[in-house]
Amino acid sequence: MNILLLRTYPSVMDPAAYNSQEVGLARAFVRAGHRCGILYYCARQPAHDQAVPVPGSSETLTIHWRPGYNLLKNGIFPHLSELIARYDVLQVAEYDQLTSWQLYRHPPAGKLVTLYHGPYQSEFTKGYNLKCRVFDLLCNRKRKNAAVPCFAKSGLAADFLRQKGFETVYPVGVGLDKDTLAAPYDATARVAAAIRPGFELLYIGVLEERRNIRFLFEVLAETAKRLPEVRLVLVGRGEESYRDACFAYARELGVWDRIDYREKVPQAEVHSLYDHANLLLLPTQYEIFGMVLLEAMYFGLPALTSLNGGSSVLIRDGVNGLVQQGFSAAEYAGRIQALAADPEAQARIGAAAHAAIERDFLWDSIAEKMLDVYKAQRQGEG
Repeated sequence: MNILLLRTYPSVMDPAAYNSQEVGLARAFVRAGHRCGILYYCARQPAHDQAVPVPGSSETLTIHWRPGYNLLKNGIFPHLSELIARYDVLQVAEYDQLTSWQLYRHPPAGKLVTLYHGPYQSEFTKGYNLKCRVFDLLCNRKRKNAAVPCFAKSGLAADFLRQKGFETVYPVGVGLDKDTLAAPYDATARVAAAIRPGFELLYIGVLEERRNIRFLFEVLAETAKRLPEVRLVLVGRGEESYRDACFAYARELGVWDRIDYREKVPQAEVHSLYDHANLLLLPTQYEIFGMVLLEAMYFGLPALTSLNGGSSVLIRDGVNGLVQQGFSAAEYAGRIQALAADPEAQARIGAAAHAAIERDFLWDSIAEKMLDVYKAQRQGEG
């Protein structure tokens, strides 16, 4: 098959960025024996194509840089017909992007159009919620969406799509590209961390309100009452006023001395943080997916997180990670205390986490699931 992944957002991407989702998926399609291209927005720059090597294959994928316009955060591409004519399968991004909608609602003759969607509505997506209300009023017709094949990045996104009238929805998650990792999985790291004195929590990500940083510090304070040697390695940048207010709150709670803060860690060194920590702590209030969950689990680090996009497809509570409903610092601390008292559980959950990612959430596995749907759809058309 000839497959085109259309990133229809009006944002200029860096294809060399760590774990670019379109590049990771396209490489997997090429390794599976298919020709694959990516549409990326290049604003008002001239149209041009870029060949990108594919590890594990002698073939390349092609990035098609195409000019367009940003219309209320919708990518509008004036001249796509010639590009679309080269491909059999068109996979568009997000149900509410106008270019995506045009293609899945009015598929070009002989083309299979599928949708790969990530966002879902929450209290922390007020702008997106409004955009969806306007889009639904002007464009969405639920009865016409039923036959559109959809892939969702999470169980929550799958439920969101079904509410919009899409019935053929496959929650496949997001993949990890092992070729971008600086080190392999070390099965001995979890055992070593479990027997090391103290208990180390790890947070990696942007310091922002939706990530619940103040609550993170409340959990640390509550845990410190039960585990006197607990510490938190905190990695991430944030808007200065919010970051400083959170750090002041940590001092009020009396836990600042327990925090090892690093604004940034080189990607080549991140694996050592996963290997050394005992538990990833991510009490986020909204997450489309959360690549940090994917990475931590690949390296065998147990994660304690909220119900969010990533955890809804990645984690079976108590088996390969911990998912906590609600935001009670005492309840989070209780689960941390129980895990700290059980080194065997740390090792068991960590091993199960790695196995889940290796089995189901590398890009090659996700591409295989998508290809099964593509083949079934095209056979049905025949």
